[in-house]
Amino acid sequence: MTPRRPIGLTLVCDHIAIGGAEVLLLNLFRHLDPAVVRCRVICLKGLGAMGAEFEAAGFPVEVLGRGGRHDMRTVPRLMRRFRETGTDVVLVHHLHPAPLTLGRIAARLSGRKSVVTPHGMDTVGYSGRRCLPRHDVETLFLSDAIVWLAPSQGSYFHREEGVGKRPWSRTREVVIPNGIPLPPLPSAADRSAARAELGLHDDEFAVGIVARLAKVKAHEVLFDAIAKLAPSHPRLRLVCIGGGEREAELRALADTLGISANVLFTGMRRDVPALLPGLDLACLSSRYECAPLSVIEAMAVGIPVVTADVGAVRDMVTDGDEGYVVGIGDVDGFADRIGRLADDPALRAKLGKQARARAEGQFRIEDTASNFERLLTSLAPAR
Repeated sequence: MTPRRPIGLTLVCDHIAIGGAEVLLLNLFRHLDPAVVRCRVICLKGLGAMGAEFEAAGFPVEVLGRGGRHDMRTVPRLMRRFRETGTDVVLVHHLHPAPLTLGRIAARLSGRKSVVTPHGMDTVGYSGRRCLPRHDVETLFLSDAIVWLAPSQGSYFHREEGVGKRPWSRTREVVIPNGIPLPPLPSAADRSAARAELGLHDDEFAVGIVARLAKVKAHEVLFDAIAKLAPSHPRLRLVCIGGGEREAELRALADTLGISANVLFTGMRRDVPALLPGLDLACLSSRYECAPLSVIEAMAVGIPVVTADVGAVRDMVTDGDEGYVVGIGDVDGFADRIGRLADDPALRAKLGKQARARAEGQFRIEDTASNFERLLTSLAPAR
């Protein structure tokens, strides 16, 4: 009997930028069994900042060179490449509108399956804009599956964006949570090395936020909370890991609040997992998120989390178990929970241990990959 060939999976995007969705996809590709799934990427516009990392990991990346929004050659060229590369399933996400539409059309016209993976939610409430353009929701029947990162994400799309409302806006729905490569629990040496890299002293209590310095991440909420706590907790430090357009503004805000000595800016870092063991607590103050990897990464190293009640975080953190969930923009809530954990090492250790256990049970990249393999195999059983 002729052995089955691996399923050909092609991600179609504009380019491969640096972001949580792209990091997740690279980790996913690395953990898919190559005997079951063979991955490649087609970029419509350009390689992007992370394109070389996909190539270095052994995944072919090609640039189609789309001429613009009116380039009528895009769909037939995609169809031809799908046939030439042995593509069975086309993967698209919501971050790039053109691939989301054109990739699915080319898949359907060439007899391939397509899967949509939205990496956002709650945008209607935050900005008034949809995650999925209306025309993509109204043509979901062209796709063979849509993958939610959490049950609450699916609920949002049904409630706010019309998924499933009409027969043509329906497709198969699957929940596959984000996962990460779970590191070993940090040792004392890991913690010392991370704190030395961050310039932290042993007696300082380090609160970290891993996020772009952008308006949506609402760093000012944490700055105000730190300002409330600093007089009673002079060894408190807020470590801002990430770069972005608000750095000068946030440095000025720290000066205004009198907490410049309490705030550290690291700039953009690609070694975040190595820095996390140096923290005592992780926070997320965003006004809009979906299922943030930064929360999972903190939980994975045994750090409790204090997060705003955004996106799908309640599918990830149970208030009082792995950390605390507070209202969006709730400065007093953040200050109270941070102070509570700073003052109670036993509570901090308990919540950190429970955070690690939840990461082990729910957010392993191996589980994410095996769930995707099952989905893809069900879509392309005969090859």
